[in-house]
Amino acid sequence: MLILALDASTPVITIAVARAEDGQREILAEISVTARGASGALLPSIHAALNFAGEELGAVERVLAGVGPGTFTGIRIAVSTARAIALGTGASLARNSTLAALAAPALTVTPDVLAVLDAKRGEVFAQRFSHAGEGEIFCVKPEELSVEGGPFIVGDGAVRYRDRISHLGLIPPDDSPLHRVTAAGHVMSADLSVVEAGDLAPIYVRQPDAEVRRDLNPWSRP
Repeated sequence: MLILALDASTPVITIAVARAEDGQREILAEISVTARGASGALLPSIHAALNFAGEELGAVERVLAGVGPGTFTGIRIAVSTARAIALGTGASLARNSTLAALAAPALTVTPDVLAVLDAKRGEVFAQRFSHAGEGEIFCVKPEELSVEGGPFIVGDGAVRYRDRISHLGLIPPDDSPLHRVTAAGHVMSADLSVVEAGDLAPIYVRQPDAEVRRDLNPWSRP
Protein backbone atom coordinates (compact mmCIF):
# COMPACT_ATOMS: atom_id res chain seq x y z
CA MET A 1 0.00 0.00 0.00
CA LEU A 2 1.38 3.39 -1.00
CA ILE A 3 0.91 6.03 1.71
CA LEU A 4 1.08 9.80 1.44
CA ALA A 5 1.53 11.37 4.89
CA LEU A 6 1.23 15.10 5.44
CA ASP A 7 1.26 17.53 8.36
CA ALA A 8 1.00 21.33 8.51
CA SER A 9 0.20 21.67 12.21
CA THR A 10 3.49 23.46 12.95
CA PRO A 11 5.54 26.04 11.00
CA VAL A 12 7.37 23.09 9.41
CA ILE A 13 5.31 21.47 6.65
CA THR A 14 6.27 17.82 6.34
CA ILE A 15 5.42 15.23 3.68
CA ALA A 16 6.37 11.57 3.38
CA VAL A 17 5.73 8.88 0.81
CA ALA A 18 5.85 5.40 2.28
CA ARG A 19 4.96 1.83 1.49
CA ALA A 20 3.32 -0.58 3.93
CA GLU A 21 3.49 -4.30 3.18
CA ASP A 22 3.32 -7.41 5.38
CA GLY A 23 3.34 -5.35 8.55
CA GLN A 24 6.44 -3.39 7.53
CA ARG A 25 6.56 0.32 6.69
CA GLU A 26 9.25 1.83 4.47
CA ILE A 27 9.80 5.55 3.95
CA LEU A 28 10.44 6.17 0.23
CA ALA A 29 10.83 9.96 0.41
CA GLU A 30 10.34 12.75 2.90
CA ILE A 31 10.34 16.54 2.59
CA SER A 32 10.12 19.11 5.37
CA VAL A 33 9.98 22.84 4.64
CA THR A 34 9.59 25.88 6.86
CA ALA A 35 6.91 28.16 5.45
CA ARG A 36 4.99 31.20 6.66
CA GLY A 37 1.78 29.60 5.44
CA ALA A 38 0.74 26.12 4.45
CA SER A 39 -1.58 27.16 1.64
CA GLY A 40 1.17 27.90 -0.86
CA ALA A 41 3.73 25.31 0.20
CA LEU A 42 1.77 22.14 0.89
CA LEU A 43 0.83 21.00 -2.62
CA PRO A 44 4.26 21.73 -4.19
CA SER A 45 5.86 19.77 -1.33
CA ILE A 46 3.51 16.84 -1.93
CA HIS A 47 4.40 16.70 -5.62
CA ALA A 48 8.13 17.05 -4.83
CA ALA A 49 8.00 14.14 -2.37
CA LEU A 50 6.16 11.99 -4.90
CA ASN A 51 8.75 12.85 -7.56
CA PHE A 52 11.59 11.90 -5.22
CA ALA A 53 9.86 8.60 -4.52
CA GLY A 54 9.27 7.96 -8.23
CA GLU A 55 5.52 7.73 -7.68
CA GLU A 56 2.42 9.42 -9.07
CA LEU A 57 -0.38 10.95 -7.05
CA GLY A 58 -2.83 8.54 -8.63
CA ALA A 59 -0.92 5.59 -7.17
CA VAL A 60 -1.50 6.72 -3.58
CA GLU A 61 -3.80 4.32 -1.75
CA ARG A 62 -3.94 5.91 1.70
CA VAL A 63 -3.66 9.61 2.62
CA LEU A 64 -2.53 10.02 6.23
CA ALA A 65 -3.20 13.49 7.67
CA GLY A 66 -1.75 14.99 10.81
CA VAL A 67 -4.74 16.51 12.58
CA GLY A 68 -3.05 18.47 15.37
CA PRO A 69 -2.97 19.91 17.86
CA GLY A 70 -1.10 22.85 16.40
CA THR A 71 -1.84 25.93 14.32
CA PHE A 72 -5.54 26.07 13.47
CA THR A 73 -5.06 27.29 9.90
CA GLY A 74 -2.37 24.72 9.16
CA ILE A 75 -4.47 21.85 10.51
CA ARG A 76 -7.49 22.90 8.45
CA ILE A 77 -5.41 23.19 5.28
CA ALA A 78 -3.87 19.75 5.80
CA VAL A 79 -7.27 18.17 6.46
CA SER A 80 -8.94 19.82 3.45
CA THR A 81 -5.98 18.90 1.21
CA ALA A 82 -6.13 15.27 2.33
CA ARG A 83 -9.86 15.15 1.65
CA ALA A 84 -9.42 16.69 -1.79
CA ILE A 85 -6.69 14.22 -2.75
CA ALA A 86 -8.81 11.30 -1.57
CA LEU A 87 -11.81 12.58 -3.50
CA GLY A 88 -9.79 13.07 -6.67
CA THR A 89 -7.82 9.81 -6.59
CA GLY A 90 -10.08 7.38 -4.77
CA ALA A 91 -7.51 6.89 -2.01
CA SER A 92 -8.75 6.17 1.51
CA LEU A 93 -8.08 8.46 4.47
CA ALA A 94 -6.37 8.00 7.83
CA ARG A 95 -5.62 10.39 10.68
CA ASN A 96 -2.97 10.71 13.36
CA SER A 97 -2.11 13.06 16.20
CA THR A 98 0.75 15.47 15.58
CA LEU A 99 1.96 14.82 19.14
CA ALA A 100 2.11 11.08 18.40
CA ALA A 101 4.21 11.78 15.31
CA LEU A 102 6.53 13.99 17.37
CA ALA A 103 7.01 11.30 20.02
CA ALA A 104 7.48 8.36 17.64
CA PRO A 105 11.20 8.72 16.78
CA ALA A 106 12.12 9.26 20.45
CA LEU A 107 10.15 6.16 21.45
CA THR A 108 12.56 4.06 19.40
CA VAL A 109 15.34 4.89 21.86
CA THR A 110 13.49 5.42 25.16
CA PRO A 111 10.26 3.98 26.58
CA ASP A 112 8.90 7.19 28.12
CA VAL A 113 8.42 10.41 26.12
CA LEU A 114 6.71 13.72 26.84
CA ALA A 115 5.89 15.48 23.55
CA VAL A 116 5.60 19.26 23.93
CA LEU A 117 4.54 21.64 21.16
CA ASP A 118 4.60 25.43 21.39
CA ALA A 119 0.91 26.41 21.43
CA LYS A 120 1.62 30.18 21.39
CA ARG A 121 -0.23 32.46 23.85
CA GLY A 122 2.38 31.37 26.43
CA GLU A 123 1.04 27.81 26.45
CA VAL A 124 2.10 24.35 25.27
CA PHE A 125 0.33 21.26 23.97
CA ALA A 126 1.71 18.26 25.83
CA GLN A 127 1.09 14.53 25.88
CA ARG A 128 2.99 11.65 27.45
CA PHE A 129 3.68 8.45 25.53
CA SER A 130 5.11 5.10 26.56
CA HIS A 131 5.08 1.57 25.23
CA ALA A 132 2.13 1.01 27.59
CA GLY A 133 -0.02 3.66 25.92
CA GLU A 134 -0.61 7.38 25.68
CA GLY A 135 -1.84 9.95 28.15
CA GLU A 136 -4.23 12.87 27.97
CA ILE A 137 -3.49 15.91 25.82
CA PHE A 138 -2.96 19.07 27.88
CA CYS A 139 -2.91 22.72 26.88
CA VAL A 140 -1.30 24.58 29.77
CA LYS A 141 1.34 27.13 30.63
CA PRO A 142 4.73 25.37 30.63
CA GLU A 143 5.24 26.00 34.35
CA GLU A 144 1.93 24.21 35.03
CA LEU A 145 3.15 20.93 33.52
CA SER A 146 3.51 18.26 36.18
CA VAL A 147 4.88 14.79 35.46
CA GLU A 148 6.72 12.15 37.45
CA GLY A 149 9.37 9.66 36.45
CA GLY A 150 11.65 11.93 34.42
CA PRO A 151 10.47 11.35 30.84
CA PHE A 152 12.46 12.22 27.72
CA ILE A 153 11.03 15.58 26.59
CA VAL A 154 10.92 16.60 22.91
CA GLY A 155 9.34 19.29 20.75
CA ASP A 156 9.63 22.98 19.92
CA GLY A 157 7.78 23.73 23.16
CA ALA A 158 10.53 21.95 25.09
CA VAL A 159 13.12 24.07 23.28
CA ARG A 160 11.31 27.38 23.82
CA TYR A 161 10.50 26.73 27.47
CA ARG A 162 13.54 24.67 28.44
CA ASP A 163 14.22 26.86 31.49
CA ARG A 164 10.71 26.23 32.84
CA ILE A 165 10.37 22.47 32.27
CA SER A 166 13.90 21.03 32.31
CA HIS A 167 13.38 19.85 35.90
CA LEU A 168 10.69 17.45 34.66
CA GLY A 169 13.03 15.22 32.64
CA LEU A 170 15.77 15.06 30.03
CA ILE A 171 15.57 17.47 27.06
CA PRO A 172 17.97 16.84 24.15
CA PRO A 173 20.00 19.74 22.67
CA ASP A 174 18.05 22.42 20.83
CA ASP A 175 19.34 21.28 17.44
CA SER A 176 18.27 17.66 17.92
CA PRO A 177 16.07 16.33 15.09
CA LEU A 178 13.90 14.74 17.78
CA HIS A 179 12.34 18.16 18.40
CA ARG A 180 10.79 18.25 14.90
CA VAL A 181 7.45 16.86 13.81
CA THR A 182 8.00 14.64 10.77
CA ALA A 183 5.71 12.87 8.35
CA ALA A 184 7.90 9.82 8.89
CA GLY A 185 6.85 10.00 12.53
CA HIS A 186 3.25 9.83 11.38
CA VAL A 187 3.98 6.74 9.31
CA MET A 188 5.72 5.17 12.31
CA SER A 189 2.96 5.87 14.83
CA ALA A 190 -0.38 5.83 12.97
CA ASP A 191 -2.58 2.75 13.07
CA LEU A 192 -3.64 3.60 9.48
CA SER A 193 -7.29 2.76 10.18
CA VAL A 194 -9.53 4.10 7.42
CA VAL A 195 -11.77 7.03 8.34
CA GLU A 196 -14.50 8.75 6.38
CA ALA A 197 -13.88 12.28 5.15
CA GLY A 198 -16.29 13.68 7.71
CA ASP A 199 -14.41 11.92 10.51
CA LEU A 200 -11.08 13.48 9.57
CA ALA A 201 -11.57 15.93 12.40
CA PRO A 202 -8.89 18.32 13.68
CA ILE A 203 -7.66 18.06 17.26
CA TYR A 204 -7.92 21.66 18.43
CA VAL A 205 -7.74 21.16 22.25
CA ARG A 206 -8.52 24.84 22.85
CA GLN A 207 -10.62 27.61 21.32
CA PRO A 208 -9.34 28.91 17.94
CA ASP A 209 -7.65 32.32 17.93
CA ALA A 210 -10.36 33.85 15.72
CA GLU A 211 -13.06 32.85 18.19
CA VAL A 212 -11.05 34.27 21.09
CA ARG A 213 -10.70 37.61 19.31
CA ARG A 214 -14.42 37.62 18.50
CA ASP A 215 -15.34 36.93 22.12
CA LEU A 216 -13.07 39.75 23.30
CA ASN A 217 -14.58 42.22 20.83
CA PRO A 218 -18.25 42.92 21.68
CA TRP A 219 -18.76 44.76 18.35
CA SER A 220 -18.06 41.54 16.44
CA ARG A 221 -20.94 39.67 18.07
CA PRO A 222 -24.26 39.37 16.25
